[in-house]
Amino acid sequence: MSADVIVQILVLAAEAVVVCGFVVAFFGLRERFGYAPLYVTLGGFQHLQTLMAATLYIELFPGITVSPGSAVLFTATLFAVLLVYIREDAAQTRSLIVGIVSANLTLSLFVGLATLHMDSDLLVDTGYASEHLLNWNMRAFVIGTATLILDVVLIIVLYEFFFRVFPRVLIARILAAMLAVIAFDTVLFVTATFYGSGDVARILVGSLIGKVAIGFIYSLMLSAYLLLTRRHRTDGSVVAEHSHDIFHILTYKQRFELLEEEFKRDGLTGLFDRRFFDENMLRELNRAKRLSHSLNLVLLDIDHFKTVNDSHGHSVGDEIIKALADSMKTAFRAADIPCRYGGEEFAVIMPDSSVEAASLATERLQSEFAATCVAREIPGAGSTTFTAGIANYPKDADTVEDLIVRADQRLYKGKEGGRNQVMFDTVIMKAMAPP
Repeated sequence: MSADVIVQILVLAAEAVVVCGFVVAFFGLRERFGYAPLYVTLGGFQHLQTLMAATLYIELFPGITVSPGSAVLFTATLFAVLLVYIREDAAQTRSLIVGIVSANLTLSLFVGLATLHMDSDLLVDTGYASEHLLNWNMRAFVIGTATLILDVVLIIVLYEFFFRVFPRVLIARILAAMLAVIAFDTVLFVTATFYGSGDVARILVGSLIGKVAIGFIYSLMLSAYLLLTRRHRTDGSVVAEHSHDIFHILTYKQRFELLEEEFKRDGLTGLFDRRFFDENMLRELNRAKRLSHSLNLVLLDIDHFKTVNDSHGHSVGDEIIKALADSMKTAFRAADIPCRYGGEEFAVIMPDSSVEAASLATERLQSEFAATCVAREIPGAGSTTFTAGIANYPKDADTVEDLIVRADQRLYKGKEGGRNQVMFDTVIMKAMAPP
């Protein structure tokens, strides 16, 4: 690697840092000057990157050429869109996208009209311009504007997607979204713009290498900026560090989804609540019907719970409820969905499971529950049990309502039969002896 190559690589990196600095600076001044400086800057980037993509390439390695315009300025647009989306909201991001696209459309129209001067007898001097260059730019602007619309929408969609893949690794989801959009844009833009030139492969490889390298730099800088600023409120005060700091670097959509999930969880046990059960029971039943799978519903109720509250107090009753909830997280599969149904009643949705598997898991829960109560030294732990009823699709019923009724009937049949039972088809599948 020659010294000149190293210098050019360092210059490209420096360009990215400088551009990033301006974008962050204009974003930081938004409360004082609004978003106009940022919008105008990004609009100028679009024109400049297209012009430089037509005129300036650097051959860093044999056959590998990079355009500073597309490598640095295109990825800067993705950087800015993600920055605004994460730190502001979808509405402000939409305004930013409209501004960028409007700049592209305006410049495309003007360049198209400017070519009409080229055929005039009154034309005195074209300087370094030519009709070929202007026409090429027009084509590039049109293609670039179309792909840009797709890019800025795709970067948001992919960022939300990768949030589910990397919920607590900020750099991973930013980098994954950035590189995916870079690959998509480069293949589409280069193929459409340079089709028939004979240099498509060379330009495509060079563009990918350049954009991916710069995209990595932008991803690091965006992650660093978000992490460094996440602890500061708008009034300048610092938020104390705690385990939920990541909440401050999530988008509004991600925050809403996390809060919605929290609202669907029972405050005492951490299990999903009745509303979540109602939504997912129907969803899982429809899935079982569509795939011709089996589905089991387990309803269970703590035995003599009122007596426990009367004898030991509600705080002990709460400890027993939490012990059962914690035991359910261990006894059932990751695919199963334990919920607090109400009071001392619980429900477990068991997709893709046989009746025998549901029965064994519920029996295992009895042992786990008893051991947990003893380990936590809960008063009356030696006699704490529950009774359960199991209903199966398709054998017992084919609607949510009927499955609940069947499971509930069997649960109370077990209560009448002496409690501490796991019931299916009105037959006692297992009667656990008191521990």
